[in-house]
Amino acid sequence: MSFTKRFNQLAAILSHELGVQTKYITLNTRLREDLKIDGHDVDVLFCKIVEQFGVDWQGFVFYRYFHEEPHLFSLLFESYYRKRYGTLKTITISHLL
Repeated sequence: MSFTKRFNQLAAILSHELGVQTKYITLNTRLREDLKIDGHDVDVLFCKIVEQFGVDWQGFVFYRYFHEEPHLFSLLFESYYRKRYGTLKTITISHLL
């Protein structure tokens, strides 16, 4: 599958799941910062990406890039994780391709 076709399919998934027009999705679009997705929304999105592209997320450390859905345990975990690994890293559309 060509790079352009993969990009267009990914943009279509993002548009459908997040309600963002595809014209606003570029290779440099940041998931958390620009598209404002985090926690469970990212999990749902990644499941859609697995269905479409067969991506294996094993080894991907979710908490280095995204926050967990807020609840008491996640607040404690977040504090521990940020002390250990620092600030959240950025992931862009190009990283997903």
